[in-house]
Amino acid sequence: MKDELTSREKRRRRRVRNQILAYAVTIIIIALVIVGGYLGIKAVVTNLKNYNDKVSEALEEAEANAASIESGEAQEVQEQSGTEQTAQKPVQNDEEAIDELVEAHLNEMTLEQMVAGMFMISPEALTGVGKAIQAGDSTKNAISEKPVGGLIYSASNYQSEDQFKQMLANTMSYSEFPLFMAVAKECGPNTDFGVEATSPASELTDTDSVREAYTLIAQKLASYGVNMDLAPVAQIVSQDGDASLQGRTFGSDASTAAPLVNAAVQAMQEQEVSAVLQKFPGAGAGAKSLEELNNSEFLAYAAAIENGADCIMVSHVSAKGVTGDDTPSSLSSVMITDVLRNSLGFDGVVITDRLNDTAVTSGHTSAEAAVAAIQAGADILLEPQNYDEAYQGVLQAVSDGTITQERICESLRRIYKVKYKNVLE
Repeated sequence: MKDELTSREKRRRRRVRNQILAYAVTIIIIALVIVGGYLGIKAVVTNLKNYNDKVSEALEEAEANAASIESGEAQEVQEQSGTEQTAQKPVQNDEEAIDELVEAHLNEMTLEQMVAGMFMISPEALTGVGKAIQAGDSTKNAISEKPVGGLIYSASNYQSEDQFKQMLANTMSYSEFPLFMAVAKECGPNTDFGVEATSPASELTDTDSVREAYTLIAQKLASYGVNMDLAPVAQIVSQDGDASLQGRTFGSDASTAAPLVNAAVQAMQEQEVSAVLQKFPGAGAGAKSLEELNNSEFLAYAAAIENGADCIMVSHVSAKGVTGDDTPSSLSSVMITDVLRNSLGFDGVVITDRLNDTAVTSGHTSAEAAVAAIQAGADILLEPQNYDEAYQGVLQAVSDGTITQERICESLRRIYKVKYKNVLE
């Protein structure tokens, strides 16, 4: 009987801990809003205002249960036909709590807000200024009119640690919805954003050195309020391959590069900075068959996917050996949905490469490219040539039935699960 009681006590302890954890997110959000909404998630409090009473009730119940456990009192157990039955309700786990937050959030959003939430643009594209180095009333007004899902900053936006931190903090406080605050900072000698120089990826040959380099980068970025880094480079390249990738990759052998890519991803995400693997399907995809890619380029992506990579960027490279045509991978349902999601099993956020690239603009308007990317399975549309045109194009596509609202919601669910996941950790 003592062993049975101990088992029940353990179950109760788990229930109490999970119950507190399941509702703690709401308390955290409320606290964050009170101190100024620094993390930009004040909208959730409004959207979940009816959670207040539930939180109080849950904590009172949890405290009562905890007191019972600590005093060694067993909860009442009913035995029928020798079977123990309790009156306890099932308790949420972390994933269920996040799902509830996301669904409650989406239920309060308009279609226009959902569509805007799929775009990531520069602060210059948001405000119309030549170079953004601060965030004031113009940013506040612009982000109210264009509630984008994220902003991507370049080295030109950085002047000092204090200036950059203040600009990001102001921007996040102006947004009704949580934002991805992104930069593109790889390891290497470049000291953009005040990050200490490290060895380039090509000289990092073991997981410890990779983790050290990317931990250093992520800690500095996180101190500013950055929560996404368009890194690491997961592609492989030979010494005579793509000149733009020389020194930036972890070598020419995918099986060797895979654990190093994964180490970089884990190092950043442990600091609550979402990693974005660059760039699927790889610079050398070209005419390779799916089998060839699975045994080469895809090994690095597969390892990171298995270990929970938040995001993957899809390039404009066409993989004719897989798709049979010259469609850019960023606009290809074969590459994004069939291969990356269904074959490799990636259920995180898919980000397109920059849609203002000539590889896209030479054959598509901003509206056409945005619609095609969503139809292909992309979640975040990065820097369209003309944001307003792209945004209106997607709205029109939903209106005429080319894209369903549920398809938009699918992407928003993936986006917000990544945005909220650190709240419960």
